[in-house]
Amino acid sequence: MLHQVLQYAATHGLVSEEGFVVRKSIKWLLSLDSHGKHPTVIPPGDDGAFPPKLCPDAGTKALGDSSHFIVDKLSVVACYVGEDEPALDGAKHEYFVDQLQRASSVMPLLAVAAQALSDADNLSSICRELKKHGAKKSDFVSLRVGDINLVESEHWREWWRNEYRAQRTEKKPKKNTSTKPRMRCVLTGELIDPVDTHESKIQGLARYDGRGTGDSLIAFDKNAFSSYGLKGALNAATSGEIAKHYATALNHLIQNHSAGIANTLVTYWYKKQVKTQDEDILPWLTSSAESLEVDAMNQARRLFLAVEKGEKPDLLSNSYYSMILSGCKGRVMVRAWDEGEFTELVSGLRSWFDDLEITAIDGRSFAKWPTLEGIITSLLPPRKGNQKYADWIKPVSSYTPSFWKTALRGKNVPGFVVARIVAMLGISFIEFARTEPELSPEHKRERALQLSLLYRRMGLLKAYFIRNKEDNTMSKCLNPDHPLPAYHCGRVLAIFSRLQREALGDVGAGVVQRYYTAASQTPGLIIGRLAANAKNHLNKLPKAEDAREYEQKIAEVMCQMNEIPRTLTLEQQSLFALGYYQQLAELNAK
Repeated sequence: MLHQVLQYAATHGLVSEEGFVVRKSIKWLLSLDSHGKHPTVIPPGDDGAFPPKLCPDAGTKALGDSSHFIVDKLSVVACYVGEDEPALDGAKHEYFVDQLQRASSVMPLLAVAAQALSDADNLSSICRELKKHGAKKSDFVSLRVGDINLVESEHWREWWRNEYRAQRTEKKPKKNTSTKPRMRCVLTGELIDPVDTHESKIQGLARYDGRGTGDSLIAFDKNAFSSYGLKGALNAATSGEIAKHYATALNHLIQNHSAGIANTLVTYWYKKQVKTQDEDILPWLTSSAESLEVDAMNQARRLFLAVEKGEKPDLLSNSYYSMILSGCKGRVMVRAWDEGEFTELVSGLRSWFDDLEITAIDGRSFAKWPTLEGIITSLLPPRKGNQKYADWIKPVSSYTPSFWKTALRGKNVPGFVVARIVAMLGISFIEFARTEPELSPEHKRERALQLSLLYRRMGLLKAYFIRNKEDNTMSKCLNPDHPLPAYHCGRVLAIFSRLQREALGDVGAGVVQRYYTAASQTPGLIIGRLAANAKNHLNKLPKAEDAREYEQKIAEVMCQMNEIPRTLTLEQQSLFALGYYQQLAELNAK
């Protein structure tokens, strides 16, 4: 797994060394003239000043009274705390200025910056300007003197390498310590001098139970995690350089090729970079149809056929990789790892979209494909108004790995979805059976959200029967010839409900409101009663031809069942729901 991460670092030019980090979070540029006068704060966007920079990084050494070098937070560089007057006794600020002064022996411009940052009037002016721009004290800032952006210079780099190594050896050695043996790197297989701790943190998991300061991928701080008497990171021996490489690559993937799914973060990449956006197909699982503005189902089919015909030879030898990550008490949790051929990926996604495709409730179109997070969250009850998203989604946050494999690998749909969806479908159908006057814009939005949720649930049930039960008769629209009676029990309930409405109008608690739950569980006790009552409704239809049409519909459905089941299992209840829904869509289309 980490071997592929290192390969990604090498092929994308991300290989870096200890003491350096690529920062994409530089939000401000503090500009001085060549004499260190007239400080100006340049906000994001001005002068095109903030592409990612390879910056000196002190790692955990920057804790306490020390700091990073050249690039650091506004609270360190300018003593900015959101007030007009800065506090000049900040220990980190003094350390930052001292490093600039000492490094001026190899780059004199650094002394100019150090002198400017030691001037109280300059700092006051800088802080006032930062406050006007709404800067945060935790924002990173870079320095420019004259026309030279200091972080881009090569003059100070060797000085910093020596300084960084010196900082690493400042700690006094413990008593009775023996020289560490050289060990084989678990990632490269080379003989290396291993490090006790990996100081490079994995950033970007704060929203997924990680820490804002970063999390460790390789860490052994308890005896239960250790083996053979080894301490700390020696249990997975790597050099400091390799540890820096995998952390840099993972941070780049998290920033550029990742998506949040149900309180986890999925990172993905390809062995060879894809040439066009249409070939970067993994975002189809994490982005909605509206945001991508493509028809993923048809696009997957076209791409699959193009690969089959040899029209895209580069993709035949390509591969994909994915990791599902989250944080846990300062550690990176790798919840799943997957890799495979690109052709398998295209085939898997094509099958996934086909299996999920379901007719819309109007019967004239098809529901747009859902995101994977939308599929997972469809297994949850409605979110309460004051409930935090993290608390609401917590019960299903562990489902991401299994659904990711289901979508990519054509695996079975997890069996627990049936019980969860059946428990909530009755309420949904009762709500949609109500006749309502002209909806307000707010109610229209609410109804659209309810429909989206219903489509996800029905599509997932359809995929369950296709994959888990190998039901080749299950289609995206109504199948009048489906072999199982539970499906037709749902169909006939939809017909009885529509017949009642045609005959009596809105009667408040109609057939669905009163009988859906009972009919889906014990159809043998309910459907006969509804069939007898339907005769009264037929007599009240305004047109005789309408009565004949409904009689014919009911007869056709009844003929599909040798007998009406007395009771239905949970799985059969979900089939009942599909029959009801698809018959309802068929009636709406006409």
